[in-house]
Amino acid sequence: MIGVPVARVLGIEIRVQLGWVFVLALIGVLAVDEIQAVATDIEPALAWFLGGVVAAGFFLSSAIHDLVHAIVARRRGIAVPAIAVSFFGGATPLDPTAPAARDDLAIALAGPLASLGVAGACAILGAGAAAIGGDGRLVATILAALLVLNLLLGTVNLVPAYPLDGGRVIRALAWARSGSERTGWRTAATSGRVSGLVAVGLGFVLIALGGTWNGAMLALAGWFLILSARTIGDRVRVDELIGGLTVGDAMEPATVTVHRSLTLDTFAGQLLDGTSPMVAVPVVEDDLVVGLVGVRQVRGVRQNRWPTTRVEDVMVQPPRLVLLKPEDDLAASVAAIGRAVVDGLPVVDAGGRLVGLLTRTGLRSVVAGRLGRAGTPGRGRPDA
Repeated sequence: MIGVPVARVLGIEIRVQLGWVFVLALIGVLAVDEIQAVATDIEPALAWFLGGVVAAGFFLSSAIHDLVHAIVARRRGIAVPAIAVSFFGGATPLDPTAPAARDDLAIALAGPLASLGVAGACAILGAGAAAIGGDGRLVATILAALLVLNLLLGTVNLVPAYPLDGGRVIRALAWARSGSERTGWRTAATSGRVSGLVAVGLGFVLIALGGTWNGAMLALAGWFLILSARTIGDRVRVDELIGGLTVGDAMEPATVTVHRSLTLDTFAGQLLDGTSPMVAVPVVEDDLVVGLVGVRQVRGVRQNRWPTTRVEDVMVQPPRLVLLKPEDDLAASVAAIGRAVVDGLPVVDAGGRLVGLLTRTGLRSVVAGRLGRAGTPGRGRPDA
């Protein structure tokens, strides 16, 4: 599960990663130092309060950044049930991805533009507060801090390296030009690798010039971008292996279903002990799929609470749970599993009745099978 749900805006669930506690604490401390430098006679309690305001403002700015991504996606016809607020942008499994290059470009640009817009608003309000003088200088200092943070949020995300928004922009542009999403991914991988190498190089230059901490952080960020580029390469290879396949080619028969009123103790052990191939169980009511419970959901509940926890309390349900059709494209459905953050997705017929289950385990088996055929003499590469 990506983060903890904290709010719902316009029907979109906002989830927050626990690492935000450390990020906001660091920003608050840095803000207090800046505030005390401007107002040397300020009471410590007030300085810490205002530092908290800056930290809260940065979190709100980050939430706006990701929320605007989601709003633009919904206007382009893409369902976005939830977002995960990230520190300085970057894609997560909950991020919306469009089936068309033009729409994906609009979604990618929306977040950075929103951050730069917030920075502009802070600049205007800060100038007005500074002109007032007196306590207005303190307000101007807070707005100046938020201005810098939003500028960073907007500009850093435009670095052409996935998972940053700039990498998504590169992917969309290459996709639009070539007509191939796979080409877009390859271009994003190359761009990310180059950006990562540049960041690592600049990091070592800073270290040589005496900026050890800043240089080390920049080099580490560059290494992360290089690893992300390698991940993209792996994704492209998987797409090539399953290209042309449908969900029906990879789905497993759904031999076990549960009702929403059952308690977890009736089946949770089988999911976790490894004796059963099941990793997810569809929840069915009146022959229709209403949810899904997987290993992730069961592990989120302490074992001593299984007898009192019902399936409906933990199941993933629409719209977050996507119901697949046997004729759906397999590669696109893999992305749907990632966005839903589940162990599998139900496959239903035209009437909504369960016909199978597409799981990560089943996908690995299909990929392994195609890799085996690709390595067989005389077979050549699998069809893409």
